[in-house]
Amino acid sequence: MMTLMGRQNGPLAYTMPVFVRAREYHLYDRQGRRYIDFFQNHGRAILGHRPDGMLRAIKATASRGLIAEYPSVYQGRLEKILEQLLPGPFTVRYYSDLRYVREMLQRALGLSDAPLVIADPALADPTPDDAVSFWRPFLEDVELLAKVFIPILPFPGNFVPEIVCVRDGSLAKELPPSDPVSPLLLDLLVKSAAGLIGVSEEKRKRNSSRNPLAEVFPTIRGPYCVTGLSEERYRVFYDAAMAAGVVLPPGPEFPVISPRWYDQGEIEPLIRLARQSAGT
Repeated sequence: MMTLMGRQNGPLAYTMPVFVRAREYHLYDRQGRRYIDFFQNHGRAILGHRPDGMLRAIKATASRGLIAEYPSVYQGRLEKILEQLLPGPFTVRYYSDLRYVREMLQRALGLSDAPLVIADPALADPTPDDAVSFWRPFLEDVELLAKVFIPILPFPGNFVPEIVCVRDGSLAKELPPSDPVSPLLLDLLVKSAAGLIGVSEEKRKRNSSRNPLAEVFPTIRGPYCVTGLSEERYRVFYDAAMAAGVVLPPGPEFPVISPRWYDQGEIEPLIRLARQSAGT
């Protein structure tokens, strides 16, 4: 086992096995044991751990030498995809670190006396009071009302730049310019985010409602589930699920994300453990 520290979970220690291979929604440790992923890197692996086109994009962009953080065509391509995914119009900024984004937005919104809260539509219904909100795929029936969106896009890693989409024009003027981003990273984002556009509407709706934990936990939004468990009960649930070959989020404040496909047999232990944790 090892402890992971990532931008998506801040200072929280996340203990899990060392994995040597990943395919779709499965992870494999050094002993060859297979795990099914219900965390999906906080949603960045919602299209699987090997999205279509990733290896081709890395090879093609790197072979052209487009690695240095210079201007490129990929920023415009990504913004066209964002326009199809998110409610607009908006101004796009790119920053290197979520902690910096929090500090910068806190100053711009005049919240010096209170910490910035980023609403998560996977955890609670959006409200008009939400100034800043994450955006997540496969939540077509959720209307986001925030001034600022931070999209959680499918991407193979935590080194992705933080994208900030600002719908308030006056607020956008208060934000610093974007950080330079490598064309290689932008091209990877273009290829992975385009996978959300390519899913047919019928298939997207089917993906949004297919959640095996809906019969256990009451708060379900598309593929996202909120357990509502206490820290203590969730830790017991987490440890038992890991022993059963299921990777869960590090704590109950993160959504449990259902894979888009799975074998019924491999999730039956998870459903049984969920019922035990919920006391049903």
